Amino acid sequence: MATIWLVLIGGLSLYSYQRDRHKPPVAAAEKLTEAPAKAYTLELTPGFATAADPFALKGDASAKATLLVRVADREIYQSDRSLPAGVAKSVTPVPGLVLGHNEIYVRAVPPQGETRDHALRVRLFQGGRVIVDQTLWGEKGAVVAGSVPFELTAAGEASHEQR
Repeated sequence: MATIWLVLIGGLSLYSYQRDRHKPPVAAAEKLTEAPAKAYTLELTPGFATAADPFALKGDASAKATLLVRVADREIYQSDRSLPAGVAKSVTPVPGLVLGHNEIYVRAVPPQGETRDHALRVRLFQGGRVIVDQTLWGEKGAVVAGSVPFELTAAGEASHEQR
């Protein structure tokens, strides 16, 4: 019995040693060039009146928001007040954008008891030019939430891609 345990433990330690020895080298951190925040405007247009989330945890301020926007894990906008349907909300500047891959996370809460599908239009402008234009949907009264991925180049042009 002791021989079986010795073989099992020895085999496991040999496996752990070999696995750690052949790990790939740690990649150098990629240097990101931040895009000028004032050059961009984010426009959000809910197709519904936003409301407070009745299921939000107490003490979590961002969960109580009727509309929340994040760029690169940084919260750039939060509204605790209801926003009317069809009225665009502009956010300027848009900090956290970098040259290369970006994602804008948006979450909007429809009124409780709604059973219709809801839309939230997300547009990013540079000057007067539309860089990104995407509509996020929430089905049957669910919270409308999602990420909008896109690429910014040095020329300021964006390629919008679905992942």
